[in-house]
This record gives sequence, structure tokens and C-alpha cells, in this order.
Amino acid sequence: MLVACSNPPTRKNFDNEIFQGHLESAQEIALKEAGIAKTETDIATELLWSLEAGALLRINNDPARSTQLFDRSEALIKDDETKNLVAASADQAASMVVNDNVLDYTPREYDRVMVNTYKALNFWQQADFNNARVEWNRVDDRQRRAVEHFADEINAQKDELQNSSISKSYNRSLRTLEKFGIEVSKWKPYDGYVNPAALYLHGLYFLINSESASDLSKATESLKRAYALTENKQIGADLALAQQEQGYQVTPGVWVIFENGSAAQKVERRIDLPLILLTNSVAYTGIALPTLEAGHSTFSYLTINGGKHTEAFASMDKIIQGEFKTEFNGILIKELSRATLKTAAQTVMMKSKTSTMKILGIFTGVAHAVTTQADIRSWHTLPYNFQVAYIDWPASGKVTINPPGGTTITVDLPTTPQPVIVYVRALNARSTPQVNILMSKNAM
Repeated sequence: MLVACSNPPTRKNFDNEIFQGHLESAQEIALKEAGIAKTETDIATELLWSLEAGALLRINNDPARSTQLFDRSEALIKDDETKNLVAASADQAASMVVNDNVLDYTPREYDRVMVNTYKALNFWQQADFNNARVEWNRVDDRQRRAVEHFADEINAQKDELQNSSISKSYNRSLRTLEKFGIEVSKWKPYDGYVNPAALYLHGLYFLINSESASDLSKATESLKRAYALTENKQIGADLALAQQEQGYQVTPGVWVIFENGSAAQKVERRIDLPLILLTNSVAYTGIALPTLEAGHSTFSYLTINGGKHTEAFASMDKIIQGEFKTEFNGILIKELSRATLKTAAQTVMMKSKTSTMKILGIFTGVAHAVTTQADIRSWHTLPYNFQVAYIDWPASGKVTINPPGGTTITVDLPTTPQPVIVYVRALNARSTPQVNILMSKNAM
């Protein structure tokens, strides 16, 4: 039972349905695991599955219900943020005896940002511009708070190491882990732990739907920051457009945003530690740590109207890796402390003069081995990267999208020429890309 906690069969079934391109079947698994049966009024209780369900409902073109799941996800995130101190302490104590899989899923900062980004896109798709505006403002706030969160996290890790008896083991462990392929030093976050995709889409929204000089100012600020992070030519052109606009009416044209593939996922690396812990009077000692397996793209690019190619401007993998690198030190500190605690319990028993206690020590070692598991939970339906291309408004009123080796997609644009986004999501090559048109409020 304990072994199954880290990667239960349901998760394997879910991932297999995704891999096969059976997105509706995967959606049903996610809804069920989130705590929702057949009715849409049931309230989800599992955060990670709510995130998966919300993303798949978007891909399966049900933005209203997707938003419902993401609303519930936000509520569960808030519960996590305001959890009673006593209850949190009790949960942490239990995790020290077993592993972190006994805890509720802890949302990452990129989870929080993407929840509000997807809600904003859902509302935009439904032409609910008031609620879209609210969500984009929340995205901006989430990005700001991420910087503060990681500053606090880094300081807390430093304090814990300074006041901990495992600091020497920690330093030796970092060197040892590289031999096992865990090299967190190679991962670097975007400056300020910012998500450039959310930042760019925020700027693009206020550019295309600007109603005032204040909106253009928001667009300019976000596009300026996104360009500084990515140096993408199209973002640079959009920034120039935002800086020169006077009447808040953007010339008709088409931005193709391509949300591509699936992001990095956590995998477990299990390591024996005879060199890190100082006693041999044990039946078993070891740690299990999460590390990242790179995500993958569905298509390297999209060709638009037989000419322009989309170009990547933001890597979800880099965002995930950057956050994971910062969190990894805390994970390692906790795992070393947990291993020390479990090993010490074995040592006391196995050094006992009574055979009963020695036998209990052996059983304690078995329990240590069984419960040594990494927490590898993560949001699997996030994309590998985001890409963009821009074309002038086509005289035909149509956009053709050609994925390399894939089927051509023809998109009918609105009858009224306007600035629009054609939003393409391709989770993998076995599933049909989802295409939506995000229109301009100023043309409606």
C-alpha cells in the first residue's frame, strides 16, 4: 500500500490515456479523482486532479466547466495557504515518519500563475472581457508574489542549514548526487521567477482590448518585461506597437499562439547512503529524491498560411526547472533529516542486547526501505513551450496552419477584420490540436 502511494495505478492509467491521445477518457479519470462523479455541481476535493481536469476541459473545448474546476483549484490553493498551524505541524510530523506523499499536494508557484492564466484565456474565449480583465490582474499579482515567495524560501533554507546537525551531510550529498545524474545546478529560472508566457499574454490582452491610456500602459509594461526575458522579435514588434498606439485601436491582424507538447515531469531517484550517514548498524538506509525528466514538443513549429513559422518565446520546462532547483535544497534537507531519524531508530534497536529489539530493528529497516519514496506529483498537462507568429489580416478571411508531418488546419476568421488571437493547443501528436479564436473587445 505504501509503495503505491508515490505513483498510484490511476496516475499511470491517466498518463497512458494522454499518451494514446484519448483526452476525453483522461478527462473522466481526472474528474473522478478530483472528487467529481457525473454531475458538474459536485465540488472537487483533490487539487492536483482539479488542475489536470481544468486543463483537459480547456483542450476539449469546454471553457465554462474548465473555469469551474480552476475556481475550485484556487479555493484549494487558498486552503493550503491558510492551513491551521497545528494541522500543518501534525502533517509534517507524519511525513517525517513515512514520506511526503502522505501530505496534500503542495501547489507550485507556476501552478498558481497558470490557473489564473487559463481562467483569463477561458473568459477571453467566451468574450467575457470583464472577468478576463480580473484574471489578468490576478496573474500580475501572482507573478509579483512568486518573487517574494522564493526570496523567503531561500532564506529559510539557509537558516535551517546553519542551525542543523546535517549541514556536513548536506554538502557531501550535493557532491554525491551528481554521480547519480541529479545536477540541479544546471537549471536556472527566468529572472525573478517570472513566467514569460503569462506575462506576454497579459500584455497582448491589454494591447488588443485597450480602452484607455492606462490599458496601453499595462500592455507596454508587460511587453517590455517579456521582451527583456525572451528577446523574441514578435514581442519586440508588439512592444513597439503598444508604445506608438494613440487611439487604442490596433490594426487588424492575426497572432497565432501555439501551446506545444507536455512539460517536464518528476521522476524518482533512489539512493543508498553509506557514505552520508555515519552508522553501519542498520538493516537499511537510503533516500529517495525527485528529479526532473525533460518535457517534449508535439511539433517543432507551425507554418502559417504557407509562410511564417511560429517561434518559441517561453519554455515551461525552464520555469519548472527554475522553481525545482530552488525547492530542491529544502527537499534534500528534509529527506536527509528523515533518513537520519529512521536510521537512528534502527541503530538503537539493533544495538540492543535483547533479540526481540534486534528483530524490531530489522522490521524498522524494512519499513524504512518501503516508505523511502520521493514525492513526484506534478501537473502533467502543462505545455513544453509557448510559440508565436503574426500575420497581417488575410484577404481570404482564413488562416491555414500546417504542423510538420501533421494534418492541415483551416481556421475561419471573424467576418469583421480585427486584431485576433488564434490559440492552438497540441498536447501530443496522437490527439487533434484544439483551436480557438480570441477576439477583440473593440470590434464587438
